[in-house]
Amino acid sequence: MKYIDFHGTPLAQIALGCDHWGTNIPEAIARKQLDIYTEMGGNLLDTAAIYGQEKAGGPSTSEQIIGEWLSSANVRSELVIATKGCHPHKEDMHRSRISEREMIDDISRSLDQLKTDYVDIWYFHRDNLKMGTDEIIDLAQLLFDKKLIRHLGASNWKAARIEAANRWAADHNKQGFAISEIQWSLAHCTPESWGDDTLVCMNESEHAWYTENNFPVMAFTSQAKGFYSKLISGNEKSLSEKARHRFLSERNLALVPEVRALSEELGVSAAAVVIAYLTSQKNPTIAIAGSSRVEQIVDTLSARDTTLSEEQMAALL
Repeated sequence: MKYIDFHGTPLAQIALGCDHWGTNIPEAIARKQLDIYTEMGGNLLDTAAIYGQEKAGGPSTSEQIIGEWLSSANVRSELVIATKGCHPHKEDMHRSRISEREMIDDISRSLDQLKTDYVDIWYFHRDNLKMGTDEIIDLAQLLFDKKLIRHLGASNWKAARIEAANRWAADHNKQGFAISEIQWSLAHCTPESWGDDTLVCMNESEHAWYTENNFPVMAFTSQAKGFYSKLISGNEKSLSEKARHRFLSERNLALVPEVRALSEELGVSAAAVVIAYLTSQKNPTIAIAGSSRVEQIVDTLSARDTTLSEEQMAALL
């Protein structure tokens, strides 16, 4: 497993995505994935208060499963737990939930469900463009003061807002954002094709900022719902409607031969090539890998040490 140094802590460059656990993914499969992932050197779990949550304020089945497994396996100190809170109201994604009460409610519930007294990384799950970044940073200090979190993250925030927030934090001796989580994979996507304009997808300008500032990123939907794996294996018909709408474009199709060639050259699966594209970036990048099947996680992790050369990376541009 490859790792990045995150403020003195090694973070696996493949994180285990824990969305849909306890809903579409049964607990037994989730626990098996946890066992396999940690046995292969993984140490970073990505969840959220909203994962498996039927209604605001309700339980997260994802966090509950993780909490039970952490308790039974007695490995809390060996793992880095990243969770998220203050997600907007599901019925109106433009109705923010960033407030002191909702922040404290969410983190308190997460800690109870995860059976821990702190989380390593806690993300604001969306930005609120009507609030100043200074106001949001000031609000987050409550979590640090209460020693509930070790690092603050921004999920689906534009780079310019992260930069402004961190400038305020530095100027006022406060804790700023240490990491970002956005949608990023070899298969290009946009908020429009995704159907959610509150999402942030990696693009050229965002990528330039992350590279210039050497800023860490956790990339979700890192395998684009198996886009390249399914096309290369001849299973295009198995692409979901969401995957087709989000990723089926001339730009992404043009890279199919390149992914196939690299897969054959390196002797790894197409999924491993797609993950390696992210873990070989110049800035510290972590690919979040989630799956409904145990064998898919095994396949993804099979080439967890693979690093692409500059020439190989250039072939994927």
